[in-house]
Amino acid sequence: MRTASTMQRYPGLAAAVMVFLTMAVGGWLAPASGQVRMMPPGSLPEINEDTQAAIIDSMITVLDSTYVMADEGAQMVEHLRRGWAEGQWRELTDPAEFVAQLNREIHGVYDDGHLGVGVMPPRDPNEVEEEFDPRDNDEFFEGQRRRNYGFQKAEILAGNVGYLRLDQFADTGRGGATGAAAMNFLANTDVLIIDLRGNGGGSASMIQLLAGYLLAESEHLINWYVRARDETVQSWSQGYVPGNRSTDTPLYILTSGRIFSAAEEFTFDMKNLERATIVGETTGGGGNTVASYAFDFGNFQVGMRASWGAATDPRTGEGWEGVGIEPHIAVAADLALDAAHRHALDLLIEQTPDEDRFDLEWAKQDLMAKLEPVTLDRQGLEAFVGDYGPRHIYFEGDQLTYRRDSRPPMPITPMTTDIFRVGDLPYFRLRFERGDNGDVTGLVGMYDNGREEANPRD
Repeated sequence: MRTASTMQRYPGLAAAVMVFLTMAVGGWLAPASGQVRMMPPGSLPEINEDTQAAIIDSMITVLDSTYVMADEGAQMVEHLRRGWAEGQWRELTDPAEFVAQLNREIHGVYDDGHLGVGVMPPRDPNEVEEEFDPRDNDEFFEGQRRRNYGFQKAEILAGNVGYLRLDQFADTGRGGATGAAAMNFLANTDVLIIDLRGNGGGSASMIQLLAGYLLAESEHLINWYVRARDETVQSWSQGYVPGNRSTDTPLYILTSGRIFSAAEEFTFDMKNLERATIVGETTGGGGNTVASYAFDFGNFQVGMRASWGAATDPRTGEGWEGVGIEPHIAVAADLALDAAHRHALDLLIEQTPDEDRFDLEWAKQDLMAKLEPVTLDRQGLEAFVGDYGPRHIYFEGDQLTYRRDSRPPMPITPMTTDIFRVGDLPYFRLRFERGDNGDVTGLVGMYDNGREEANPRD
């Protein structure tokens, strides 16, 4: 979710205070800080028609004044008013059940993943409303820190391909240093893959920081139309970033149908600026930014989250709300990393002189053995059994095994019909050589620095 970065108030929302809630699940929301929770059915006293009507009025106020998709909001308002006038929902006197039904009703009009309503516990009377921001608590920040502000993995894949798994766009006020460290760790790679397949969104500030590392100068990323103020707000990439930029490094972004909101904006920005190749699935289609409100009803609150800003590309005026972002290379999400890695290695091989390609070809051979595994039956494997000077190939049970002199034995598995991986060693392989009649005549130990050691078959 792309959240509002500061508390906001709008006319007619005197009972509302901002709450910080994250990703939509089935039209409602999961708490970001652990402080906000939904009340289950049966946990509250019954409500009367006056309270039911007040809940509907509160929802209508948001839909009618701040919800950025005015046409869809007007249809929802009409649906709620007509249903109430016809006597619907009055039998639902449990607050949680009543509000859950209203949530289903508005989603039946337009299924907006950023829109939701639910019942929350009553507001703490000691809380100063004007200063309320649930992000200002130790539990929230500790949760962010323990998740490493979304940066789950940064590593160098074969072929000097950088890989960053980012599961959240945290606010840079706390997560900026982690983001900068990750980008600088990967700054010397020849290709960069950013994996957003499990990312539900977050803060625009992290988008701006990461974009700053990937673009040569500050770029206009996106526009946000704010209905309540009838104005357009611009978002630009960060002009200064600590450390080294990766402006010329080929970039791949991995997507899934699950990614949403801020994760989509980053993908949208990089795609429209022709900075990245998108690999994976069409994204979830959450193209708006969100504010959340809580309406106080004494022994409970009704929380509502609604989009208040609509994203569009400043060059085309188009957004991704409801349609998502299509990848350049469409593959199932679980295959996206291998597909991007293969594409990246092919790109590097194409750009590299023949005499300098060895390490890239080595990396691609390893990847292709994973993507297109070779299986040999027992009879096929028996052709390799024998002694090759100090090297010995034999079976231990059903496992073809390699041993050199008195060193410990290691299992070998085929990568191609004649090249074998040795255990889990990344730097050493075996290549069997054949004569004109197809019989195995020798064995070559291959190293990832290009060195080879040949031994004829005894």
